[in-house]
This record gives sequence, structure tokens and C-alpha cells, in this order.
Amino acid sequence: MKRNKRKLSLKKIIFAGLFFCLLGGVMYFAVWHDFFWIEEVEFKDSNFIPEELSSIIQENLEKKLWRIIPQKSIILAPIKNIRDDILNSFPEIKEVVIHKKLPNILEITIKERKMIGVWCQIKEPEQKEEEITTSTEDIIIKNKERKIDKCFHIDKEGVIFKESPLIKGSLILNIYGFKNSPAELRDNVASSGVMDFILKINDGLPKIKTAEELFLEVNDFEIVSIEDLRVTSSNSWQIYFNPSYSADSQLETLKTVLEEEIKEDYVSLEYIDLRIERRAYYKIYGI
Repeated sequence: MKRNKRKLSLKKIIFAGLFFCLLGGVMYFAVWHDFFWIEEVEFKDSNFIPEELSSIIQENLEKKLWRIIPQKSIILAPIKNIRDDILNSFPEIKEVVIHKKLPNILEITIKERKMIGVWCQIKEPEQKEEEITTSTEDIIIKNKERKIDKCFHIDKEGVIFKESPLIKGSLILNIYGFKNSPAELRDNVASSGVMDFILKINDGLPKIKTAEELFLEVNDFEIVSIEDLRVTSSNSWQIYFNPSYSADSQLETLKTVLEEEIKEDYVSLEYIDLRIERRAYYKIYGI
């Protein structure tokens, strides 16, 4: 019995040794043989392919683990590092998806950020007239002069990703906002909820008519706080919205108050305040 056990133990040792030798050979072949070294990078469904992209990928593939083991093999390719370096180098790229295709191909899909407007950082506002207290017990500074610091392209998630001049015009969505520190690329300057609210208001306001059958036009938006969004119309009067409530409900309240209360006096409007749910306060010059 003891002899049989020794034979079994010896067989196990031999088989284990052969197994590890075979495994080591396979790993050596996979890592060191150029058959598995990455030879091609395919960009799938990507219109945005910067020239510097190839050098970022190549630099990562040339790096070695512990200064010995090459990472150019499809097995050891540093996918996470490549993805992080691309995202850090190009703020206009939103997402990078990388797949390994045996034996030696990397497939990369790049998703760009889509500009929906221009966001500008406002410096500390200067008060030019007296503060006006509204019936909602808020202090509103009228006719404050905007001092623009920098402007950027902004996407629907509220991320700024490219510097831009201030572009005025009805075809461009202009958004102003305060920020305590200087704005940097990739900063999230507004929540996705606030941006969604802005897009709904920007789409809904031009569908509302005044008493003279003229449609409302938007000049710009200003994000004062998460509960205070101010829209300046082409007639220079303002509308105060609250992004915490339904955009559709506030647009309906605005439509009702213009049709039933303000009517032709809209040309003399100073502001309409819709920040309290299902209520509207407004001020007309001279009243």
C-alpha cells in the first residue's frame, strides 16, 4: 500500500510539473512572441480621431511591467491606462470603449461630447440700481452688469469641454453661471437635471404667443441657483423659473398669466416670477 501511494504521489508531482511547464510555455509564447503583439488599432463608429491618439496608445504599449515584461501583447495590453490617458488628453471625448480582438487587434470606440450651447462664467455682479424686493420676499438686483470671464462649449450633462467665444444669436443657446473658482475643462458646471430643464424651457418658450400674436424669443439663460433660473427675453424682460418643479407646469402658468392678466402690457414688463409652484408674480414698469 505504501509503495502504491508513493507511485501515485510521484505521478502527481510529474503531472503537476508537466502542467506548469506547459502553462509557462503558453504564457511565454503569448507574452513574448510577436504573433500576439498588437499590430493594428481599429476605430469603430468614430468620427473624432485626433492625430495624437496613436502616440498615446503606442506609448502605453511600449511600457513594460517591472521593466521586463512587455505590454504590447494583446494579453497584457494596459486597456485602463490607455482609456484614462485618452480621456485626460481630450476633454471633448466623453467615453472610450476598448475591446481586444485576438490575436493582435485593439478595437476602440470613441464617443464625443455634443455641444448644446455656450456656457459663460460670470464674475461678481455689480449693482447699478437699488435692490427691489418682490412679493416672494426675494431680493432681486436689476440691471446688473454681467462681467464675463471665460466661455466654453457645454453638453447636455452640464460638462464644459472646449473654450469658446461668446456667441450671440437666436441659434445659439447662451447660458451664464457663477462659479467660485476659475472654470476648467471637464468641470460639471450644472447638473444634468438643470440642463434638461433649460432645454425644455428653450424649446417651450418660442411656442407661447403674446397678446399681439408674437412668439416669445429667448436671449439667454442665467443659472443663479438650483432653484433659480432666469431667462431674458428678446423684449429685455425676464422670467424666473424654478428647476425643482415641472417645466411644463411653469410654461403653462406663464401662458395663462400672459393671456389672461398681462395681455398687451407685456411690452412694459420688468419680470415674471414663476419660482413658487403654480403661482406667478410680475412687475410692470410704472406700476
